[in-house]
Amino acid sequence: MIKVIFLGTTSLSVGVLSSLVDAQYQIAAVITQPDRECGRGRKLTPPPVKVWSQDRGFKVLQPEKVNRKEFLDLISEIAPDILIVAAYGQILRSSLLKIAPFGCINVHASLLPRYRGADPIRWAILNGEKKTGVSLMIMDEGIDTGPVLATREVIIEESDNSGTLEKKLGKIGGELLVEVLPAWFERKIEPIPQSNDQASYAGKIPKNLFQINWNHSAEEIVRQVKAFAPCPGAFGYFHQKRLKIMKAHVYHHEERANPGQIIRYEPKDGLLVGTGNGVLAIEELHPENKKVQSSLEFCCGYHIQPGDVFQ
Repeated sequence: MIKVIFLGTTSLSVGVLSSLVDAQYQIAAVITQPDRECGRGRKLTPPPVKVWSQDRGFKVLQPEKVNRKEFLDLISEIAPDILIVAAYGQILRSSLLKIAPFGCINVHASLLPRYRGADPIRWAILNGEKKTGVSLMIMDEGIDTGPVLATREVIIEESDNSGTLEKKLGKIGGELLVEVLPAWFERKIEPIPQSNDQASYAGKIPKNLFQINWNHSAEEIVRQVKAFAPCPGAFGYFHQKRLKIMKAHVYHHEERANPGQIIRYEPKDGLLVGTGNGVLAIEELHPENKKVQSSLEFCCGYHIQPGDVFQ
């Protein structure tokens, strides 16, 4: 039986790992990031992969630095046939990539060579892409620069945000991986080198992009909301309190207001707010130190009046 060491952290990783388990691969160990403080309470929170794996009895390892010699020695002792990586979050050095005889396959959430880097899903949504996908790549020491085994295209739906799209890509990436692995083990697939001329980079998103600029167009703000939902959330301010916008769409009627100015509440659309170009319809909000609310709950709770302004 093929022995796999899996490296992953996020909900996308869970989708890929689940497919490997369903296909009855032997998961010798799961490597994930250490527990991190999260949220306003700074509560120590385990990664999704850790929770999923421990619930199923898999051995979970959480090194601060995966490339340290003592940890490489531990992996060598396990003697995996292959390493599978999906949204792990640390760069793997050649000393680690060479341990397994069948190498290291990365399930990457873009159609390489587009959107190499740590945050391809959010950048694709922010940039208004209509489609994305997953790529199976043989890892080298570059940042998502290795040759590609297979890709699968995925349409970005109007209803998608980064959370829903991540889960979708994890499921599809896992299915593609399970389809391709038998041929890889039989040496029947020749990886295809990437074209650097067509490459784009999707690095970690600067924190200043999380804040809404109401002078931007309604369409741009909707993309921003989708890219950062459910976490960390695109935010503005109302009466000096931070306010995350969790769900919104472009209001298509011909109507204008100053950027950030509240026009009115519409039962079918939500809270209408002016932007630099077009009107934004806010459906769900997350006020500071409160639970996520519908726009109606927000209007009632905060006694919103036409002419009030988001900043």
